[in-house]
Amino acid sequence: MSENFENELRRALRPVDAPAGFTERVMRTLPAQREREPASSREITQQPALRMMKRFAVPMAFAAALVLSVVLGQHVADVQQERIATEQREAGLAASRELMQALHVTSKKLDLAYQAVQAPPPAEDAEDHT
Repeated sequence: MSENFENELRRALRPVDAPAGFTERVMRTLPAQREREPASSREITQQPALRMMKRFAVPMAFAAALVLSVVLGQHVADVQQERIATEQREAGLAASRELMQALHVTSKKLDLAYQAVQAPPPAEDAEDHT
């Protein structure tokens, strides 16, 4: 069955010669002038520019969008990095203040302990508590 189908397909797709006078009939239906001639020299100089603009409009738009997204992304990253650095700086200053306060309190307590050790023992009653 497939061989019969292939043969029918070959017969249906074989090249067929055009009928006599076909080319002349087609040429008569075509317009006499293929392109409209420009009205002025200004129009002649604008046509290549317009063609160039139409040809490169989409790629230029994509390139502009890419450049804009890269610049905007870099700006956002810079702002975020600056914010993080500021937060870290503030956290470091707060930790430094806490450390200085803790050292100050420790220093006072050590001074009290030193004074207690250096001071003569208080006079006790003559009684022996042992």
